[in-house]
Amino acid sequence: MTHCSSVTPLRWTACALLSLACLSAACGHTEPFSDSPGSDTPFDPGPPARLTLNPAHDGNAAWLADGSGILYSAQQVTRTDADVCLAELPATGGSHRRIVCDLLGSGMSTEAAQSPAASLDGRLALLSAGNGDVGGTSPVFLGIAVSPTLDAVGAQIVRSLPFTPGGGTIQDYAGHLRWLSEERLIYVGQQFKAHRACPQEGCPLDTLIVGTDVTLLDISGSPAGTAVPGTTRATGVAPVEDGAAILFTLENDTRIYRRVLSSGAVTVVHDFGPAGIARDVHASGNRVAVIVGGRIAVGVHWSAGLVQWDSGGILHVLDGDDDVVLDTPGRLYRRPAISPDGSGIVAEAFPLIITGPASNPDTVVSRSGDLYLFGGE
Repeated sequence: MTHCSSVTPLRWTACALLSLACLSAACGHTEPFSDSPGSDTPFDPGPPARLTLNPAHDGNAAWLADGSGILYSAQQVTRTDADVCLAELPATGGSHRRIVCDLLGSGMSTEAAQSPAASLDGRLALLSAGNGDVGGTSPVFLGIAVSPTLDAVGAQIVRSLPFTPGGGTIQDYAGHLRWLSEERLIYVGQQFKAHRACPQEGCPLDTLIVGTDVTLLDISGSPAGTAVPGTTRATGVAPVEDGAAILFTLENDTRIYRRVLSSGAVTVVHDFGPAGIARDVHASGNRVAVIVGGRIAVGVHWSAGLVQWDSGGILHVLDGDDDVVLDTPGRLYRRPAISPDGSGIVAEAFPLIITGPASNPDTVVSRSGDLYLFGGE
């Protein structure tokens, strides 16, 4: 579940997609780095290398199938239409090779591209949202779209939301979108709910995003969706074994699970135990990346019931039997993506901010993140 709040700031791009707007005083966008156009040099070589520098949010990174570039969502509220755009960087970072902001081909509405995924044959899948006018807060279309190329303009909606998959729960949002095969997509179905932090009138309105089920979507002919049994309140999914199986994580659970899609057999891949709750799983070859522990809590919300708040955690990489911890001081991570050859991992990073007087300091997590690259040399 995602919780968007100025008190517990988390997935700002997700919030931007739901509201399709934010105050320009709080958000802005710069080029991903300071080098000249055409550069493939990161803003900061690190390690890890800092790929973007944005006062708003850059996130939902995904690699091109040949590993030559990185797609991601870039919040661009300095634009008149306040779009959340689809951007592409070289695999090593640098200047934009592509940035697509007008998904409908015009600047007459506020639109957002989220959770991009590139197929082996060059198609693009993404979560697409928009409304009828600039700056509106209620989307008039929201759905999973597919384009025959990486140009997201005019991508066709293949599954409108809200939607109830076979054997599952109604979903009005989708995260962790991946290609399972040439004609099937897989993602975590989600629900977003407006709520107030307290029952008193005047408490600010906020948004909760709660996982429903891992969902298989067949896009050949009439798109049909099916919930994967045993994945209720999922927090991540990743295809493995050429789409024959999936890895997934669940709310308030320290384990990564593997499910064979043909037989339904489920096994535990790894249990992080005292290291904390696992989520945001991704895999490539024999390597698995996952976020563990960090600023995450499970509790009862006064109106939403049992919920999981997530401000980011520690990046772990399973390499065979080894659990490698990629921790860096002063940052928490979300949504890692491993390159096709396994050599690089890009993830959203959220800085820790010290607040309050020196005599009694406190630490909060930034509401907006940038992309960082581990390895990839």
